[in-house]
Amino acid sequence: MDLFQFKAEQKKLLIQKVKERTFDVYAQKNEAQIEQILEEMIYWEKKRIQKVERHGQRKRKIQYWENYKQTYLASSQTEREALLKESIEHYGEQILGNFSPFVYTLATKALPHFLTLLLNTLSLKRLVTLRRSNIHENIFLSGHMAWARKLSQKGTLVFTPTHVSNLDSLVMGIALFYADLPPVMYGAGLNLFKNKLIGYFMNNLGAYKVDRLRIHPLYKDVLKEYAACSMELGYHNLYFPGGTRSRSGTVEKRLKLGLLGTTLKAYVRNLKSQKPNPNIYIIPVNLNSHLTLEAETLIDDFLAASGQSRYIIENDEFSKPKRVLDYLWNMMKLDSKVFVHFGEPLDPFGNRVDEEGVSRDAHGRVIDISRYVKKDGVVDVEEDRDQNYTKELGAVLLDVFHRNNRVLSTNLVAFTLYEMIAKRYPDFDIYKLLRTHTYGEPISLVHLYERLDKVRALVQQLAIQQRIIDEDVVAKDSQDIVNEALKIFGSYHNRKTVYRVGDQIHVGDLLLLYYYHNRLVGYNLEDMMWGGANG
Repeated sequence: MDLFQFKAEQKKLLIQKVKERTFDVYAQKNEAQIEQILEEMIYWEKKRIQKVERHGQRKRKIQYWENYKQTYLASSQTEREALLKESIEHYGEQILGNFSPFVYTLATKALPHFLTLLLNTLSLKRLVTLRRSNIHENIFLSGHMAWARKLSQKGTLVFTPTHVSNLDSLVMGIALFYADLPPVMYGAGLNLFKNKLIGYFMNNLGAYKVDRLRIHPLYKDVLKEYAACSMELGYHNLYFPGGTRSRSGTVEKRLKLGLLGTTLKAYVRNLKSQKPNPNIYIIPVNLNSHLTLEAETLIDDFLAASGQSRYIIENDEFSKPKRVLDYLWNMMKLDSKVFVHFGEPLDPFGNRVDEEGVSRDAHGRVIDISRYVKKDGVVDVEEDRDQNYTKELGAVLLDVFHRNNRVLSTNLVAFTLYEMIAKRYPDFDIYKLLRTHTYGEPISLVHLYERLDKVRALVQQLAIQQRIIDEDVVAKDSQDIVNEALKIFGSYHNRKTVYRVGDQIHVGDLLLLYYYHNRLVGYNLEDMMWGGANG
């Protein structure tokens, strides 16, 4: 079933399924466990209200939960079950997304032209110098798109992109359209809907609302059931397995396995219900760009309070329309691209899937994955077993994300420069480098070119081993790479990252340099780049 059929009747069916699935699990718990779950819900809802609600509404809403508690304590077991069902349905309705075919057509066909026109009219100079006709042309697609298209006819797709910016959902929506892939349901933080323009499109393009301030088990279980039940019903999905944007700029190092595990849950249920096309196919996606819209806020947040970051950032660059337009304009002006790479499809166990939808092991042999979830020949759910399978899928995704990471000029130059500074002060971490301002000493272009040549050679070896993608820099020499990076770095950020004075390179903002450097962390380049050299 595709999203074009997601209308009132289908929404009602989805919510009913979420309600039944969640309650069925809770019905197996004893009374003390249910009481603890509801107590946690009441406690965390009151905490959330104290944090986000205005004073006038705070008292009324807290009183609601006080009354809920009193009603619950005075209720019979049957009445408590009814209260539980009511809460499950309430959260399901709050999470529920919407899809409008009209808005989808507007977003995929008219909006790119509108954005381009808007950017063109900001100034005569921009109108004259613009070289590209549409903003979507700055999104470069690569990888196994045809493969994914074929599998969309054989099962349900789940796209799992890396995540650096709140623009990633928009980028993925455009990328799926131009890759001739179906629209998807996806979870988006409730705070993102506050942006009136972006929020309008999200409200009508399959996004379901994720309130990250609701951290109690009942809400999380309803959220996971929403994802699982939507897959059971055949709706293609997308979610960011990292859980949130990479604050440091690195490729994901760990994943949130809760939503990832819903792929296996949906597959098992499809088998049990003997669904004609039961398979769930995971499509890893790597997103790379020369610049990140919210880089300044993200890296500041990463290092704040000894690295204790906020999970939700309300007032970053994404919330400021002018910054978003500046970012998009500079992408077009500089011919800078966002790179979207579709990886080889996987099954919910982390096995590779061929173009016919058949799972294969590391040696290319066909696997009957239904045997993984059978006990005495019968399909069954085993929580511990399935969690281990999901961990294996997560490990495979992390490896794929690193292998399909694309090296760009800004990352390459930032990595080399930062490591040259770090080499001068081997006992300094990023915090001490910032405090002492030792990075203020310029670096000669000659030395930068020499060290960049070394890093490029190492990256090329990694690419030959299929451990990274270097297509964007392999044909360029170090001088061209540095010139491109300097031009891009100087185009957008309020804080000057790197700049050239004569034959010297100056670092204006070590934090931003560190952020863009981090995209190449995880390959041991920082050690290998000094091998056989004096530094």
